[in-house]
Amino acid sequence: MKQKKYTYTILILLFLTGSNLYSQKMKNYGDLEVHTDGQIGLYNSLENDGYFFSNSGLVGFYGETYFNVSGVITPKLYDLEIANASNIFLNIPIVVSNNANFIIGDLQTSKVESSNHLDFTPTAFSNGASDFSKVNGFVKADVSDRFMFPIGDADYLRPLSAETTDINSEFTAGYLFEDSTNTYPFSNNQEVANINTNEYWILEGSNKVSITINWNDRSSIESITEDINQLRIVGFEISTSEWKNLGGIRNTGDLASGFLTSSSFIPDEYAAITFGVLPIDEVEQPKLPLDGYHYIISPNGDGINDFFVIEELAEFENNVLQIYDRNGLLVYEAENYINEFNGETGKSIAAIDRDSGLAQGIYYYIAAVNGGEFVLQGYLYIDR
Repeated sequence: MKQKKYTYTILILLFLTGSNLYSQKMKNYGDLEVHTDGQIGLYNSLENDGYFFSNSGLVGFYGETYFNVSGVITPKLYDLEIANASNIFLNIPIVVSNNANFIIGDLQTSKVESSNHLDFTPTAFSNGASDFSKVNGFVKADVSDRFMFPIGDADYLRPLSAETTDINSEFTAGYLFEDSTNTYPFSNNQEVANINTNEYWILEGSNKVSITINWNDRSSIESITEDINQLRIVGFEISTSEWKNLGGIRNTGDLASGFLTSSSFIPDEYAAITFGVLPIDEVEQPKLPLDGYHYIISPNGDGINDFFVIEELAEFENNVLQIYDRNGLLVYEAENYINEFNGETGKSIAAIDRDSGLAQGIYYYIAAVNGGEFVLQGYLYIDR
């Protein structure tokens, strides 16, 4: 029986490498596996009505033709690669147990409901998500610590980063560039004076979570406030049909771009999430808002700018340094920092390639001294 299964798998692989790969839908009715170092490239639609397991190999969606993934059985892949500028539509979920690598083109799902999604297991992560390649729809993830959902719409990556202390918490997230008040009406209340009507996120899950979302020029934050200290993450509470303040414990950036982190909440209690502003009399003024210097490091081992050095922190033993990427994902954290950061994350983060350092680009740093007595914040550029 084992020999028969092995032969059948080889026959399927031979079929996939033939000319029909480009010209017609691939249909799997049997038991297809991709073993160690194995690779399958799909250039047209997949109908999966059999078992499709990528135990330790790569399955890629390639080409220049729009196609879809359908069937009655969910494919469970190890590594997934997306390189199709015309996009791929998911009519069924796809599970990834190691890495989803985004190169060009989107994975699209229905935005009416979340049952068809890209599903990340607890050890899985993503690479390369950008405005040009992401999930335009829903992503599900089993989160034990932190995870960045690589979601957005047709034009922009608009990720949501989730952080939880509960083990193996399942969350599903999506993004819509639409006016949330068409479905979830807003009325001024004691907690929220106004909300952003350009965009909103959907987050599902029954465990407590803290989220980070970012705004850009398309968010038009300046249309609802002139003071980002007034900005908060807000959610439409299902039980009261009102928009509620979900907090803003970290606020970095300016009116043009930045990110904000919420307090902990249970997603299933809220139908939609976006940015809102507090009533004027509810805004707490920051203790000592200090703009720090902007830094550049080039961690190449030449002894020049290999480490992130903040000379001011040397005077304070009680300090905490946090570094975030441009999407608000915490990538480095240290108590009593002594200039040791050299571009390595130092954290187990599911959205970052664990075998390499942080990518070249712009990051934000926040250094808090004496329990938040004062805070320095600024930009850090990693040059590789």
